[in-house]
Amino acid sequence: MARTTPILPTKENPTGAARPDERLATGVGPQLLAGDLARRVTHRRTELGLSTEELARRAGVDAWFLAYFEQSSDTTLTGGALLRVAAALQTTPIALEGGEVDRPPGSGRAGSHPILETLTLEQCEEHLAAGGVGRIVFSSSSGPTAFPVNFIFTNGAIVFRTSDGMGKMIAGAVAFEVDHIDEAMSEGWSVLVRGYTRLIEESAERLAVAELDLEPWAGGARLTLVGITPFEVTGRVIVQRQSPA
Repeated sequence: MARTTPILPTKENPTGAARPDERLATGVGPQLLAGDLARRVTHRRTELGLSTEELARRAGVDAWFLAYFEQSSDTTLTGGALLRVAAALQTTPIALEGGEVDRPPGSGRAGSHPILETLTLEQCEEHLAAGGVGRIVFSSSSGPTAFPVNFIFTNGAIVFRTSDGMGKMIAGAVAFEVDHIDEAMSEGWSVLVRGYTRLIEESAERLAVAELDLEPWAGGARLTLVGITPFEVTGRVIVQRQSPA
């Protein structure tokens, strides 16, 4: 017998009972775990700087149950509540359910009045300081190669962890790129770093990096620390301007 997933109560549905069409709308099943939905809601709420209470108020759901939902691994939202939460988070139900995970970003149409601008060094470093996932680009025996890596930006350098074999391959001059796309607004920015790599081997420096939040998503034994010292940092941003009156 299939396990029934609890449904988050809302103002319109205080008992939490979902109608058949709402169960279908949530997409709960083999391809969606309730805990994944909660994590995506929490992540997007944090990105927007919203508290649980603020999101609950915007979406018209109970704040206590929303807090419970974010911490639960077996609770989901009714179709109507999911639509309101997605709207409050300025995203879509499909995105919250992970339906866009396998789709490369940026497939939407261009905005009505796009402007391409150059980022200052300070703006580039501000984007880098947020860390996250970027792409290391280097020359290998088979030609130009790019890999995504989790990175941090500390003391003016990019640092990431990798395997011993990969660390030996990434030597000399490299490029490093990080970007962000807002598909709803057809906006985005990108930062390109050119620099020289070095292995971080001194104990004091390795201990300092160990205190920072650097955890490769790929897992495994990735104990080699690589630093990139930039010699050039550039960036661009696409923004939408209001049409002339």
